[in-house]
Amino acid sequence: MKAVIISGLIIDLSDNIIPFLDKETDVFVHTWEIDENLKWINKLNRYSKYCNTLKIITEPEKFKLKLFSYAYSTYKAVNSIEDIDKYEYIIKFKPNLDAIRIQYRYNLRGFFNKAKIQSRPLLTNTKKEECIYGSIYYKTLDERMFTGYPYGFKKIFKMPYEEFYKKMVSINSNFIEKYGDYEGSLFWTELIQSSGLKLVQDLNLKLPNNKNFNKKLYE
Repeated sequence: MKAVIISGLIIDLSDNIIPFLDKETDVFVHTWEIDENLKWINKLNRYSKYCNTLKIITEPEKFKLKLFSYAYSTYKAVNSIEDIDKYEYIIKFKPNLDAIRIQYRYNLRGFFNKAKIQSRPLLTNTKKEECIYGSIYYKTLDERMFTGYPYGFKKIFKMPYEEFYKKMVSINSNFIEKYGDYEGSLFWTELIQSSGLKLVQDLNLKLPNNKNFNKKLYE
């Protein structure tokens, strides 16, 4: 069994999610109750026939800062999973990626073993479960899609909300003080690494642009 997590706005949801779904997959969604998003929530329900279960949580928009909104939404989706340890692995997926079929092939053990050899001795005392796997550029993770084991997702997200919120604020404040404006990938990379996890390159994953990525709504 695997779990797929969808979080944030699901505007421009497309069939690129279908290859990730089967009857051995549970899907957990958290999204926002805003007008532009409602029809996409209805569309998402159509995908229930492709998976084992589909759980959708919606709530009024909570944060004006998109960075916090997206991270919190992922936090809520992860914490909606009652028995996270039953899954072999978990995929975090942003549905507005501009592709019919995203290049992805599950091979976390292979990615870990290759990284462990190539970076020796940096991963010598690290287990494969203690890593997050995705597209990494200049030591930062493309947060739109990544994969990990239940252990990793618990380390990042399974905590009281007040603790998670303080962590978001602290990371954001530190980066603003250091850089001023900064890319969200820095925030997500720090969120993961400050949880005691390592990043490993997913050698098969190629992520396209977001649909309508020039629109302010998607920044």
